[in-house]
Amino acid sequence: MTKYPFSIILIFLSIFSIYSQHKIKETFSEKIIPFVEIYSEKGDLIGVSDINGVISSELENKIYNSKATNLTFVNSSYRTSELTIEKFKNSPVISLNRIAIELDEVVIMKPKTYKYLKLKGYFRSLQINEDRPHYFIDGIVEFYISMKSDKIKMRIISNRSFENKSINQISPTYFFMVAGVPMFNEFTRYQNLNNEYNLKTDNSLKTTILDKETNLEKGTMSTFYNNSNLQLEIISTLKPKIMKLFGMETHYNNYTVNSIYEINDYQKIDLENIIYFKEIRSYEIKRKQKDEFQKVEATHEFYLLEKEYVNELDSKQFDDFYTFKRPSKFEDKYWEKVDNKYFQALPKSIESYIEENLKLIEKSK
Repeated sequence: MTKYPFSIILIFLSIFSIYSQHKIKETFSEKIIPFVEIYSEKGDLIGVSDINGVISSELENKIYNSKATNLTFVNSSYRTSELTIEKFKNSPVISLNRIAIELDEVVIMKPKTYKYLKLKGYFRSLQINEDRPHYFIDGIVEFYISMKSDKIKMRIISNRSFENKSINQISPTYFFMVAGVPMFNEFTRYQNLNNEYNLKTDNSLKTTILDKETNLEKGTMSTFYNNSNLQLEIISTLKPKIMKLFGMETHYNNYTVNSIYEINDYQKIDLENIIYFKEIRSYEIKRKQKDEFQKVEATHEFYLLEKEYVNELDSKQFDDFYTFKRPSKFEDKYWEKVDNKYFQALPKSIESYIEENLKLIEKSK
């Protein structure tokens, strides 16, 4: 009489274990790794692990339904790793190796008379529509940050712009494009984080970031190798931002940032010591009420190359953030000499997809 209920319980526990088995951790430690991007061998972004380093049952279903044969795991603080789908199925814990870097200490004096912080670096941005890379742009960019107001001006020095002509836009007259240079989020500064969130100090190396209303975990600040790392989920699928304008309906489902600072005290993080910044955005968009939603995802990265304080702007012409710059303009192969120790090449699957399916928008003559 009791063996059937017991069997049902065993089946339930078996199913539960399957969907809760995959976690992503640091090699040789129990430290979890939140917000790890997972790509297929086709170059599409399947999804992102949650704040607890867990691959949710929904994401696992997407992985298996994608029919991917190989998976690539990406996080800026860790070496990119690839697994076959068979090895993934049989690996309850996915281990990633941290980028072990001892950076030389650089001290830049900041006289009070300086008006701007100038950051020069390499940027790259990828927009994926319905699981296929649509736009890719990279280049050299300069940011001018006012020391008085924190307002930022930006100009692109060099760029390559690629487009996948086989992907249709949302409508013949409406183009949704977010590929381009990112603007640093306000929460890349500790003071703004402290004002907006509850910060719980776990130990001398880690602080958990909590939502003030729900007390749910939203991210972490941690120190490693004399650097600090911020990982923060600002918008999530649990509480998407819904926008309606001019007949368009947009569900902003995910906005996650990951930044690294050249300082070992995360209570002092700000743009004066940032050396790497990445954000992930995810949207669902439709043009008309009867239309089906289209999925659009984008990643933006910035790698610091040079930093200085200046009193004058080098130009009066500046560019707009998140604008896909056409056409390409470059003199040398800047992408082959990114002098930032956290720089990693794109996953091979994405590089291959770009080479095979996206066309370079030629330089203007």
